[in-house]
Amino acid sequence: MHLRHVPTRALISCFVFASIIQSSSVAIATSGVSVETVAYLDGSRQMTVMRHGNASLDARGRKLWPVRIVANGNTIDSFVDHKAIVRIDPAKLSELEHAHLRVVENLMPSIGIYSVESTDAEDGLDIAVRLAKPQARPGAILEIIPNLHLRLERHAEPFVPDDPRFLGQWYFDEKRLQMSEVWAISQGDPKTTVVVIDSGCDLTHPDLVDKLDPGLDVIDDDTDPSYDPAFSGAEHGTACAGLIGASTNNGIGIAGACPSCRIRCVRMLTDVAVSLDAHVKAFNFALETNAAVVSNSWGFADPMPVPTILRDAINNVFDNGRGGKGALVLFAAGNDNREVGSNELTAVRGVTSIGAINHFFDKTFFTNYGPSLDIVAPVGTLTTDIVGAGGLDPTDYTVNFGGTSSACPVAAGAAALVMSAAPEKTSAEVLDLLIKTARPAPYASPHENGHDPIFGYGIVNPLAALKEALGIVDEMPDAGPDASPPPTTSDDVQSSCSCREGSSNHTPKSILIVVLLTGAGIWARSRSRHTQ
Repeated sequence: MHLRHVPTRALISCFVFASIIQSSSVAIATSGVSVETVAYLDGSRQMTVMRHGNASLDARGRKLWPVRIVANGNTIDSFVDHKAIVRIDPAKLSELEHAHLRVVENLMPSIGIYSVESTDAEDGLDIAVRLAKPQARPGAILEIIPNLHLRLERHAEPFVPDDPRFLGQWYFDEKRLQMSEVWAISQGDPKTTVVVIDSGCDLTHPDLVDKLDPGLDVIDDDTDPSYDPAFSGAEHGTACAGLIGASTNNGIGIAGACPSCRIRCVRMLTDVAVSLDAHVKAFNFALETNAAVVSNSWGFADPMPVPTILRDAINNVFDNGRGGKGALVLFAAGNDNREVGSNELTAVRGVTSIGAINHFFDKTFFTNYGPSLDIVAPVGTLTTDIVGAGGLDPTDYTVNFGGTSSACPVAAGAAALVMSAAPEKTSAEVLDLLIKTARPAPYASPHENGHDPIFGYGIVNPLAALKEALGIVDEMPDAGPDASPPPTTSDDVQSSCSCREGSSNHTPKSILIVVLLTGAGIWARSRSRHTQ
């Protein structure tokens, strides 16, 4: 969760990588520290890395060298370890020996991604610099990149409704997602699995214990995805999992968006630095377990281009997951109240970016926006919490969840319902269906292609999406709650406008016009959307 709007900010470290193509080694005396600057290219993006300072051991005993990255106008402090990441033709792995490399681990062998180390005691950045130019390395090596440590942050924002009528799962009610009508049509399918890449889950929670299948811990490299109670955001994964698929109609707790769907948790977020190979392993787990949906309520703490190989791993899941039909990969848009750049994580082609709206159908004060935003969903404030005293609330449930972290799993559960109803459809077809059936946002001012930078293509609409997927035609179309925002008082309007500066600039449009624009944007989306 982005925590830029609250007093405390939880930051998590991870590794990313970059493809080094050239280097300029310059020794600079800066406060007694020797600084070496190298230029590199991540895909087609030129970036700069500076070494500064001596190696040290982290809390887990790993030797790390400090580096500084310049990307998207930001200076990002980071570290490099002894490993590099390569993409290579799997049939020609033996050529690594000629480059003085050996494989450490298979990360995503389906597209030839491996972690490697040097046989000459180099660190990961040394390896990438030595093999920077294509003519300097075996032809089978397509990319060679160092491991870097970068901060991640959870995309959640503490949010407590200030009106008692919004307590409970208001985001599922008949004015919003109409889940009672949705569940009358379908409650999902146990063959449909959602992988939650997050902080791990409370495997003993009474509303989750019957819904969880075996998961993965890419931090400790084992198969136990339990949360770490010492982590500052330990409850985060449990909260996301509950919104997606908490046990429903069981007489306790809350309902999940996809009651019959299964969940697999992956523990990846932690206060300890996480290597990039862990990221690739997390998405490879989703690939190998035939996940239909992958829910990600996290992102880089500092705006930066997504590393090319991480992009490739995500796109591989989107294109080839679920037995070749592809899986939907949802990411929370983030909570910086800023426009997301076209080269960032949530703008990757295979990512469905989810923004957050409030109970007035308006933009929340924190949600990110921009051309890459796909759809929005209401924040899911009430959800499952860590059992006992370690969670957000004293009970096994919390009303303090929020941010785009909570909107993403709400949308993920809706997407899983559609995947269950139309398992023969590809991920691209399901994504287009979700866009096509999205509910017009009443405060949106869509462009001619039906897209609004703040509300995307509209509000996720599981009822309309299910009917479209199943070929259900209403005898007489009923505008119902989709036709307009909920009734408001003058106080409500004032509260709504205070959530976003300039709210009056997004006045409600004719629903007919918005629907036509949204429909026209479906074809345009496939042409104009980012091509990463």
